[in-house]
Amino acid sequence: MGDTWFQSFREGYNPEAASIFRECDARCDENGELDYFTIPSRKMEDRLGLLGIDIDATAAAFSHGYAETPEEYRSDQFDFDTWLEEGKESVRQTGWFDFGANSDWIESSVDIRYIIRAVIEMYEADVPVIWNLADVVGRGFVSPDPRLCEVELEKTRGASVATFPVIVLTEGSSDAKFLSAALSLIYPHLVDFLKFMDFGVGAEGGASALARTLKSFAASGVANRVIAIFDNDTAASDVLTAMNVPLPNTFRVLQYPEIELGRNYPTIGPTGRGAFDVNGKAGALELYFGEDVLKDPMGELTPVQWTGYVKRQNSYQGELLDKSRLQKAFRRKLDGAIARGGTQPEEDWSGIIAILDRIRRAFQDSPA
Repeated sequence: MGDTWFQSFREGYNPEAASIFRECDARCDENGELDYFTIPSRKMEDRLGLLGIDIDATAAAFSHGYAETPEEYRSDQFDFDTWLEEGKESVRQTGWFDFGANSDWIESSVDIRYIIRAVIEMYEADVPVIWNLADVVGRGFVSPDPRLCEVELEKTRGASVATFPVIVLTEGSSDAKFLSAALSLIYPHLVDFLKFMDFGVGAEGGASALARTLKSFAASGVANRVIAIFDNDTAASDVLTAMNVPLPNTFRVLQYPEIELGRNYPTIGPTGRGAFDVNGKAGALELYFGEDVLKDPMGELTPVQWTGYVKRQNSYQGELLDKSRLQKAFRRKLDGAIARGGTQPEEDWSGIIAILDRIRRAFQDSPA
């Protein structure tokens, strides 16, 4: 990583590394044979975060590894925070970190993914993380196939939950399709690590249906980490208030985040028109499509229509008008950005990014 080298193998590779690299990270020689994998450290940090490998989990993994190492093979004492600070200072002074003879136990006692996460923390800047296989490929010990990671992953699917993609459940099929496509545009390095479940046309949607699906997943003992993300509206809050079911610690229950655009948004109600804070009351996915999509040809924001009163929440439920038009407009915007290979400055992606950020950070926070 950067100028820091660690963990080498003479005749093979560490299969745990294959769980965090992908074919899109592969670099090949002129013959199309695998040379190495590379990805920026901040994107690798994103991937590790989705697997629950944050800095606190890393500290625990190092402490456990030290405790499990026989005394004759480790240093007299080890404190992760002190070791990490020494690494940061070394990088600041020299640009690299030397694990040193007293740290030999780390490579044999700590999962490589936690080692990578620790070294990422040592670097303030974004640096390349490189898994160099040229030597063992050249000497015939490792296949030159750039799909090495995918092949390895298939062989080890049942070995550890950390190798599985995170399943994301939404209130509707259209939410899953839009967010999955947006992920490929905004955070393409996370595409293989998040799977938005689409139950197909005709499947029941809404907050109640999502709550039932969530309970079914929990009861099934699914090995994957699971994120259920509800709309940020009154109906979803009402369902979540009533849902009193213990969930595994590999599950997270979220709602779409509050956004600035929703704080003073035009609405239509029994008493006429007015601008109100619709966060928590009318935050279906369409509200996050961006101001450029939500504005009509006259430049006016598509209003929220207040509907039924939800007594338990002491609040009205709101819904955007003309949802079909908004979905078609967002699909055009999304397809155009994907075709171009990127977004444009005049486009508003802030709402969608806010949702994706909440999802990708779900396991970096404590369970709800």
